[in-house]
Amino acid sequence: MQFKLTSRRQFLLLAGQGSLAVGTTALLAACGAPSSSAPAATTAPAAAATTAPAKPVAGPTTAPAAAPTTAPAAAPTTAPAAAPTTAPAAVSTGDINLYVGGDVNIRDLWQKQLLPAYKKVKPNVTLTLIFDEHALSEQSVFDKLAAAKQAGATSGVDLWEASRIPQAGEAGLMQKLSSKEIPNLDKVNKASFDSFGGYGAPYRASSVILAYNSATVKDPPTTLDALIAWVKNNDGQFTYNPPDKGGSGGNFTERVLSVGIPADQLTFFQTQYDEAKESLWDPGWQILKDLHPHIFNNGFYPQGNVPVLQTLGKGSISMAPVWSDQSLSYLAQKLLPPEVKLLQIDPPFAGSAAFLGIPSDSKNKDVLYEMLNWLLTPEPQQIVVEQINGYPGLDWKYMAPEVQQKYADVAKAYSTAFSPKFQTDRNKLWYEKVAGTPPPA
Repeated sequence: MQFKLTSRRQFLLLAGQGSLAVGTTALLAACGAPSSSAPAATTAPAAAATTAPAKPVAGPTTAPAAAPTTAPAAAPTTAPAAAPTTAPAAVSTGDINLYVGGDVNIRDLWQKQLLPAYKKVKPNVTLTLIFDEHALSEQSVFDKLAAAKQAGATSGVDLWEASRIPQAGEAGLMQKLSSKEIPNLDKVNKASFDSFGGYGAPYRASSVILAYNSATVKDPPTTLDALIAWVKNNDGQFTYNPPDKGGSGGNFTERVLSVGIPADQLTFFQTQYDEAKESLWDPGWQILKDLHPHIFNNGFYPQGNVPVLQTLGKGSISMAPVWSDQSLSYLAQKLLPPEVKLLQIDPPFAGSAAFLGIPSDSKNKDVLYEMLNWLLTPEPQQIVVEQINGYPGLDWKYMAPEVQQKYADVAKAYSTAFSPKFQTDRNKLWYEKVAGTPPPA
C-alpha cells in the first residue's frame, strides 16, 4: 500500500507538541467544546506531499462534543478484544482519499503511525492523506460533497473526519454506518455513536478533567460541590480560562451552570436551543460570581487552555480544569511537575470525540468498512492512546488491562457539552455576570 500527504495550507508546529481540544473536536474540541486545545503556535514551512515511513512512529485536538463514555472498572476488565472482520478482502477502485483535519499531532498520528500500521494489514490498498490544518476547510469539503451530489458526480472524498458529518448526513451526503458492515462498532459507546446520527465512527476522544498539585493538595475534591468549597477555602490557588478562550474553562463553566438545570432538560441544552431557558443558569452564575474573589490573583483568568497549564506548571496555583490529552502530554514532556495528578470529578466535566464518516458517493465503501473495523481494534486504538494521549474510540473495557490501569484516574465517563448556540450565549454572559467586563470585540 502506498500513501501520500497533501497539505492545503502552512501548518503550525505547536509549543508542547503532542498536546490537544481540546478537542476539541472537539476540541476538545477543542476547544470551546472540543475547539482548539492546542498550545501556542509557531509558523513552520508548508508541508509537502511525502511518503510516510513504513515503520510506525508518533503524535489532541478538540472535536465536537460527544456523549458519555463508559468508565473502566477499578481493576482492568477482561472483556473480549475487538476483532477484525473476517469477510473476504475488498478491492479498491483506485486511490482512496482520506480527508483528516486537526493539528500537526493528528497529521503525524496518521502519516507516521496509523497508515504504516494498516499497510502491514492491507499492503495492496493505496491510501492518500489530504490533511486540513486545524480543520479550517470543513465547509469547503462539505460544499465539494454537495456539488458532486448535485452534478451526479463523484467527489473524490472517501473518508472524512469532521464535526459537520451529522449535517452532511442529514443532507444525504454521508453513508449510514452500522455493525453489519463494521462489526466493531458494537464495541464503541452507543451514546457517542448515536450523537452523530450513525454517520460517523468515533476513533479518538478527550475530556476536561481536574489537575491538582499533590504536594499542596493532600485531599483533592472529587465532586463539584467539594471543588467549589475547596476554591473558597483556598484563596488564589485555583483559576480557569474565560469560556470563549478554550474548552477547559468553557466546560468548567458549563458544569457549574448545569447545577440549575433539571436532569430531564440537560439533553435539550446539549442538542437544541431556546434562549428563554437560560434563566436556569442563574444559580450557576451566582456560584461563579461568588468564586470570583477567590480566583488566582484576585480574579485573574489566563487567556487559554495552555496559559492555565503554564500557571499550574509554575506553581502559581494548585488546581485547575484542564484537557486530558494536553495535561498528559505536558506531564510526559516534564512541562508540569510530577506532583501534578489528574482526576475526573462527579458529575464529570464534558468531553468530545472525533469521528470518521464515509461519503455516500465513495466507490470504496467495502474497503473503508474493513479499514474502520481494523481501526476499532485494541492495537491501533492503543496507538491513539499512547501517541496523542487521547481516549480510545473503543469502550475502555476492550483495551489491554495495562492500558486501562495506566489511565484509570482519567478514563471515566464524561458529559456532553452545550449546543453551539447555547455556548455562544454562555461566552457573552460570562463576561457580564462573572468578570464584570464587556465581552471582547
